Amino acid sequence: MVAGGGWTSRGEPHGLRAGSVCTLSPFSFPSRRSDMLLETVKSEGLAHLSYVLGDPRAGACAVIDPRRDVDAYLDIAHRRQVQITHVIETHVHADFVSGSRALAARTGAPVYGGAATDYAFDVEPLEDGDELTVGSLTLEVVHTPGHSPEHLALVASGGGAGLADTAPEEQAHRLYHSLNDKLLALDDGLTVYPAHGKGSPCGGNIGARDQTTIGYERRHNDALQAESAEAFAEHVLGGLEHEPFYYRRLKKENARGLDALDDPSPPPALTADAFDAERQNEETLVVDTREIDAFAGAHIEGALSLPLRKSFPVWAGWMLRPEQRLLLVTGGPSDAATAQRHLWRTGFDRVAGFLQNGMRNWTESGRPFDRLGALGVHELKARIEDDAPLHVLDVRSEAEWERGRIPTARHAWAPFLPEHLDGLDREQPVAVYCGSGYRASIAASVLRRTGFERVANVPGSMGAWKAAGYDLER
Repeated sequence: MVAGGGWTSRGEPHGLRAGSVCTLSPFSFPSRRSDMLLETVKSEGLAHLSYVLGDPRAGACAVIDPRRDVDAYLDIAHRRQVQITHVIETHVHADFVSGSRALAARTGAPVYGGAATDYAFDVEPLEDGDELTVGSLTLEVVHTPGHSPEHLALVASGGGAGLADTAPEEQAHRLYHSLNDKLLALDDGLTVYPAHGKGSPCGGNIGARDQTTIGYERRHNDALQAESAEAFAEHVLGGLEHEPFYYRRLKKENARGLDALDDPSPPPALTADAFDAERQNEETLVVDTREIDAFAGAHIEGALSLPLRKSFPVWAGWMLRPEQRLLLVTGGPSDAATAQRHLWRTGFDRVAGFLQNGMRNWTESGRPFDRLGALGVHELKARIEDDAPLHVLDVRSEAEWERGRIPTARHAWAPFLPEHLDGLDREQPVAVYCGSGYRASIAASVLRRTGFERVANVPGSMGAWKAAGYDLER
């Protein structure tokens, strides 16, 4: 089976943003069928999980919640010698571009989705109680609204799928009843395979475990101990923060159905002359994916720092706009290809190229470049104690800010930083910190882009401040 919701290391559901895919566990049979096909496809950075579930003896399989680049599913089908006969959308996704339409075009398989959504392309509607047959597997549809109106779970003789996504507060009561009336009515031996993992913005405090069981969650999940829908809503909504800006756009685009495009061609390598000419376009943004210290040492004026780490896709969704043409400064062609694929999965298709040979090419061409300052925690503390002119800017989330901050700091969460610039004196230096320095580098580059001259990142940020034994303000 695939259950809706999802689970965290603290036993909390993913909240109203989570989703999960589950398969009926061995406890439902004398033993799990050894020939059942169940493979997970992970999209790193997005913490998105999709699944190939099928019956190799019958040569058939279903793909559940595919991402935009569908070769992984085709490769699994080829390797396991099965045909993709069903493409299933458990809900309209907000955190990545769906590959359902592309996969249907490549395989001829129909797409199935919740009847509560008015899709703009051919989707076979699924209602509560419907059944799908995949070889010898029977998938029973369970309508589990809460995260989204069309949210589905599938209970199978050998497998299933379900997922949920961001929804307004009024969905919390629906979620409570979906969990308690439908999913918790299932056998305790049901194994839950979440469709989102640790690091996804689709829920709060998502754990690193790849699976759990209904029985474990029934006993240890704090949210499931709530005695009423009201208490449940208060619990799960309390852990949620803002959804990334691109979520609503992707919900609309996935319901509309993006054109079934092939994988993008690798971004072209541009000489310094060509790169400089391209960046003169007012719609163009230079995105520097190198590490924090490399960006601080030398970067192209006006570039946005967005280091190519695990959280790159999510922060791209926060900081970029789909209409922008993107030029990349990377550590090399492989980084450029990786960045492009991450961007493509989240609907940022306009990558115009990357700087050949990186910043070395730029500096050796005699072109000017910019720098960011660095202010260590010891010097930062000394300046605060001396009451030196300095803005200390905390760009972490509201929840992190409430747990403790550096004294004298003012708060502006990185995605919303442009809304807080009017309160900053542009003549004073600014020291920017976050948890480790990643978000601070992003925010510092935004400040430089908007005309702040004396901007410094705090290396190590809050982690370094705590390691030095310095006090926090609350």
